Amino acid sequence: MFLFAYILREVDVFFSFTWRDWSSTFIPGIIFAVGAVRGLSIQAIINNYLFLFLWIAHYLYFFNLSNQITGVVEDGIDKKDRPIPSGKVTLEGAKARWIIIFTSFLAIAIYMPTILPETIVSIMTTAFLCITPGGKHWFGKNNIAMTMATWALLNASWKSIAPHTYQSQIWVHGMAIRTGIMMHIQDIRDIKGDAASGRKTMSIALGDWTTRLLISFLFTPLSMFILHMSHILEVAPWSITISHLVVAYRVLQINGSHYDHKTYMVFHFFHNFHFFCISDLHRSSTSRTFTVGFSP
Repeated sequence: MFLFAYILREVDVFFSFTWRDWSSTFIPGIIFAVGAVRGLSIQAIINNYLFLFLWIAHYLYFFNLSNQITGVVEDGIDKKDRPIPSGKVTLEGAKARWIIIFTSFLAIAIYMPTILPETIVSIMTTAFLCITPGGKHWFGKNNIAMTMATWALLNASWKSIAPHTYQSQIWVHGMAIRTGIMMHIQDIRDIKGDAASGRKTMSIALGDWTTRLLISFLFTPLSMFILHMSHILEVAPWSITISHLVVAYRVLQINGSHYDHKTYMVFHFFHNFHFFCISDLHRSSTSRTFTVGFSP
């Protein structure tokens, strides 16, 4: 009974630390990997997806533990329901879990060396974000770190199921770069907390309204151009275009942090829809050759 209660407690703690980010990790990773299952047996798909779920769980838990251990001040302002500021988990308890997850994360990568590069990149990216000055600056935080973190997530997700193809590498690079450009959306909702923790997000450095203009009129068209170069836009041009217009419109509305948070979630909904498009594109392009766009 004690062991069962302990396991339930740790599952609850894991969920408390990670639930906010499932839409940006588990969902895109699992959807993107669907494109890699062609030709695999049902048993192989099940086994590979179980491994993928385990890797993403460590990827997410390690990052969130690191981020929330070093971001207690910010969370005390913007996210008081998180485990540490709410008192559900002590700071010492979070650090103990960090050591265990870090060790386990590395052990998984050593067991499956094909994803060792992605594991190392995700650990280094987390360290860059949490303990270096560059991780507190808008360019380092989003354009570098979020791009690299997305690359690690998508690369490992595909490789957990099957070896990469030329096309899949194009999609990984395109979606990673696109994510880093558009992720400034997350910072327009956390200005007070970011300022308290010493971050220099674009909203703080350039001003809230200037940042919203840049997202809507520069980063959004650039995002569509990247999807076009990655051969993703062609799958559902109208749907993808409309999704970008909806996000751009919402970004320009100044209706408070709660509205901005919903905008961020709308962005993630459409972001994950794009992964459905990639999966559909792969299913319909076995013999297709791509000659224009990003090169791996």
